[in-house]
Amino acid sequence: ILRSVVPGAPAAWVAALTRWGTRGLAQLAAPAARLAAEGFAVPVEMATVVGGLLRFFAAWPENRRIWFTDGQPPRAGQRIRFPGLAATLQALIEADRAGAARGGRLAGLQAAEALFYRGEIAAQMADHVAAEGGWLTRADLARHRCRIEAPVAARALGGTLFTCGPWSQGPALALALRIHAAWGLRSDAELHGLTAALDLALADREAFFGDPDFVDVPLEALLSDASVAARAALIDPDRAFARLPPASNGHAPEATPAAEEEIARDTSVVAVIDGAGDAFAATPSDAAADGPAVPGLGFVISTRGSQSRTEPGHPAALAPGKRPRVTACPVMHLSDSGRLLAGGGPGGDRQLLAMAQVLARHLGRGEPLPQAIAAPRVFSQSAPQSSTPHLAMPGRLQVEEGCDPALVAALAAKGYRVVPVVPGGLGSASLCLVASGPGGLEAHGDPRRASGQIVAELWP
Repeated sequence: ILRSVVPGAPAAWVAALTRWGTRGLAQLAAPAARLAAEGFAVPVEMATVVGGLLRFFAAWPENRRIWFTDGQPPRAGQRIRFPGLAATLQALIEADRAGAARGGRLAGLQAAEALFYRGEIAAQMADHVAAEGGWLTRADLARHRCRIEAPVAARALGGTLFTCGPWSQGPALALALRIHAAWGLRSDAELHGLTAALDLALADREAFFGDPDFVDVPLEALLSDASVAARAALIDPDRAFARLPPASNGHAPEATPAAEEEIARDTSVVAVIDGAGDAFAATPSDAAADGPAVPGLGFVISTRGSQSRTEPGHPAALAPGKRPRVTACPVMHLSDSGRLLAGGGPGGDRQLLAMAQVLARHLGRGEPLPQAIAAPRVFSQSAPQSSTPHLAMPGRLQVEEGCDPALVAALAAKGYRVVPVVPGGLGSASLCLVASGPGGLEAHGDPRRASGQIVAELWP
């Protein structure tokens, strides 16, 4: 419960609908409320997630009550309902309807937000945290506002890449792609160069990235031509970094060595291009097993505090009112040709590595988007994981099944500790992207997930 921070998603949805939407929360949330109340057949992936994190789901009585039936975790195909969550959604719907009846659509949105952050829902959350010995208070919830911030924009891959600010890991994607471009595309070592560029970018993430309201993040300098050229010069075409390289300021990031793989939590993706050509990308992300669920409300209060650091002086160090440096990083890319891409995906720290490889394949090498998404990927594990306990496996490179054996051998010869993995399942970095341009609209899910296969069926 000490990881709990103010849940930002409800305020973010209200802010997006207020500024760009045309509908009210009651209309948009109704399908989710109905699904939670009536239930659905447990997908295989959900059963796998709960099974893989069983000790967490079983740790608290309320979590067991929500997820277990007759003392047993959910089985694939079994019907599951979430009455507490349904009641919470229904309360927000009723607040929206009442507010809209008094003052129109915007008043309805404001009424729903007030209920969550300053009304009865807020009181239940704060009382729950207090009972569990946590720090989040009603005053914290009441103070929360969703701000509209300018994205970080950087030149990359023949266009402009847009990410969230350095309170996320998003700008490291632009940094890696720019370092890779400065190094140069070399067909016999391109994947090695991109992997090394990502290691260099993640070293700078560790040294500099944090909530810019609290720390000075020199993004302009890091993304400058001179800086990326200097970083690219550190890449040896014949040798992998044995560990995460020093950052631009010479700082050598430290991490807890990991003896084995940790199971990653998950993230969802919303990626849309509407009839007017407007694009929207979001990566809502919170765990259902990282803390005790709020009795009666049906959800766990955001535990993103696990991505704050406790080392004094770290740019992402914990502080009152300071945003954790999160892994979730929706992305947009607008090519000079007018092609627009938007999306993101789950996978913790690895989502950034996956996105870099997909964009490099699609925009750098011209591969069709579905092939670029489906192509086997590699994942360096030298950087400290963003979530506590910030584990790292220096020099270790996960290589998805299906990679060219000659490429795998070449990577091993460069000094990578190659570990084969089967793509898909819990913890897999999977992407969902929408695109528009001269060729029309496209939507592509990742075949590594069943949800991606559904997208492929809807958009052949």
